[in-house]
Amino acid sequence: MTNETDPGPGPDQQEPTGGAGPLARATARTPDESAPDGATASSADPAATSSGKPSEQREEKASAPVATSPAAPANPFAGIPVSDYVRDGVAALLLFVSLTMPWDFANRASDKVEVILVSVLSLLSLSLPYLARTGVLPTTWTVHTTRRVRLLANAPYGLLVAVYVVLDLVNGTAGNGWGGLGTGLALGLAGAVLAAQPRQAELGPVDQDRAVSRTWVKVLIGIGALAVVGAVVAFVFSLTLGLGVVGIFARLVVAALAVGLVGLPVWGILREQESWRLVLVGLGIALVVLYVLNTGSFLVSYESLRGGQFGLLLIPAAAAVAASPAVARSTASASPVKTWVAVAVDTLDLVLVVAAVLTLQAILWLAAGLSGVVVILALVLGLLMVGVSLVARRALARDAVSGRTLALGGAGVVAVLGIVLLIVVANQSGLGIGVGTDLLLLAFGLPAITAFALTVPAEVRTHFAENRPTSAIGADAAPSAYVWQPPAPRPVRPQPAQEPVAGPHGSGSYATGPDGYGPAAGTREQDPGAPASRPTAAQAGAQAPYQPSPQPYSPAPAQQPTQPVAQEPHRPTQPAQQPTQPVAQEPHRPTQPAQQPTQPVAQEQYRPAQPSQQPYSPAQPQQQPARPVEQYQPTQVLPAQGVQSARPVQPAVQERSGYAARPGYAAQAAGETAVLPAYQDPQPVGFSAAQALDPSTPLEVLAQIVQEAPHLRPQVAANPSTYPALLEWLGNLGDPAVDAALRSRGR
Repeated sequence: MTNETDPGPGPDQQEPTGGAGPLARATARTPDESAPDGATASSADPAATSSGKPSEQREEKASAPVATSPAAPANPFAGIPVSDYVRDGVAALLLFVSLTMPWDFANRASDKVEVILVSVLSLLSLSLPYLARTGVLPTTWTVHTTRRVRLLANAPYGLLVAVYVVLDLVNGTAGNGWGGLGTGLALGLAGAVLAAQPRQAELGPVDQDRAVSRTWVKVLIGIGALAVVGAVVAFVFSLTLGLGVVGIFARLVVAALAVGLVGLPVWGILREQESWRLVLVGLGIALVVLYVLNTGSFLVSYESLRGGQFGLLLIPAAAAVAASPAVARSTASASPVKTWVAVAVDTLDLVLVVAAVLTLQAILWLAAGLSGVVVILALVLGLLMVGVSLVARRALARDAVSGRTLALGGAGVVAVLGIVLLIVVANQSGLGIGVGTDLLLLAFGLPAITAFALTVPAEVRTHFAENRPTSAIGADAAPSAYVWQPPAPRPVRPQPAQEPVAGPHGSGSYATGPDGYGPAAGTREQDPGAPASRPTAAQAGAQAPYQPSPQPYSPAPAQQPTQPVAQEPHRPTQPAQQPTQPVAQEPHRPTQPAQQPTQPVAQEQYRPAQPSQQPYSPAQPQQQPARPVEQYQPTQVLPAQGVQSARPVQPAVQERSGYAARPGYAAQAAGETAVLPAYQDPQPVGFSAAQALDPSTPLEVLAQIVQEAPHLRPQVAANPSTYPALLEWLGNLGDPAVDAALRSRGR
């Protein structure tokens, strides 16, 4: 008996051994072959070897192979691939489920005896290879015998389907219960086709077993031709129903849908394109699931040649043929990645076909006078599906790496739009519009096939993981769209430049308020061009008993130059016998007589105030050199001698805008020219260059460093961990050092 996984020789290749199988031929021996001296010794008859030396030699020869060969039996099911078990299981499942589904307009499949009988016969054919491997079948049984018997056992199911197609064509309008074709017929025929096709373990080498592939390709052509011809015949019969022009065009669109969904995949398989074979298999699986889940829908569960719709029920059977290993060997095999990308492209072509059919149906509904939300929504969403699928298809066909995301997004958009339209149609009644197979394919079937082809196969996932599309905004900035990062700090607006004004430490210091910074509380800065104002009553009261001199300045020349009086904050002066006269403070006061120009005096440190050579007297005010009125400055009020001051004397400051006192500007003595050093921001404490350059520094700390330590901005720009938003902010500052650091990191 030949029951190996590889096919043995056919019946026409058997040797003339009187009908004995290979095992009988191997064990049957003539007396001349087993015993040269004419004896018929056997290992089963030890008495035959009890006398004579030749008999002992024959016994040794006969017993030698028995001692060396173990009696452990081999697994009879070894070598059967998993795909064969799956194929048998799916075939049985389809045959069982079909019995619960409608067979025609009036009956279920379980209501018809002939359907039950052919289903049982198909189920029994599934056990043939397992019976042959266990040795139950005759010894003359071969793999070729199994393939022929399985095909013959499932042929009655195909003949029964053909009979009911003819009955629908003849008696479709008789009302005798014989009209129409249901989804039970579609699922049962698909199960019978799966049971009839040869298994992977039963196929021989391609060059020696080429005929089986040609046979099953012909079966696929026959089923596809039946679907296409049936769709055309259904359209022709619709012309006899007295429909108007709109009705005729509507039936033509339905026929075109069947021709497109069946004809395009079958034509692609005939051109040996593996992608179209996989598309047809996926389409058949999707329709089987939709048929099972929508048994109660009349538009989904039934077709009829006389009713003007035929062809879609044969797609599961065509898909079962396309899933055959014999048909798979007839298509050209390319790389798995290219094949699955082509599957997605071909599926988007079918989306275009179905969406175009939906759009044309909506236009015909409008032409027929139908209106409402369903019609308008079907037209708008149909056009959107056509546009989205067209863009996604072109992007994926042009470049799979960059177009994969767009194709997946397009499939998702089509699914969402289809589900929305499906819900709206299901909730509307009275318009004569229902949920059909085309709408279910747009909402679920075709988008699922596209997503599966681009995401599920391991080769596809590996390829796209190694070849990621380049982002249009840069690889560094792309993660910021979906990864949290701290916000970039806002650039600090530069303050307008201001001039230092006379303060308590001389012309080189800043005027300060009671808190040491800025103007005094309650004062208001005035325009520098406005005339200088005298101290207010509140200020005069706060400075009592130091009253400015009521004596006006005398235009007479000074009798001798007056030494500049240096001031020291928070230090009381020596007591004086008489109240002092206010000394006018002037930023550039000449030390020589008025006839000669004044030389600038070098900056010097603070020193105690020296009393003038001649004390001031209220009766004899000091005479100052004449000066123009526009150069008048407020007087500096000095404390009276012998009086302790709780705080520095507040000068009568000219009300003008200026910076508050800051570190970095040394105070000058009164009457000296201020030599101002370059301003430098105080260095913050707590941040270092090493911390700014450390990649492990938290992102929040980097954002804080650029705000509080501007001198460390170049180091932050050079840090490889700095996030893109902060790098962009640093680049907008225009700092040469920061720009150099950014260029060094390759931005």
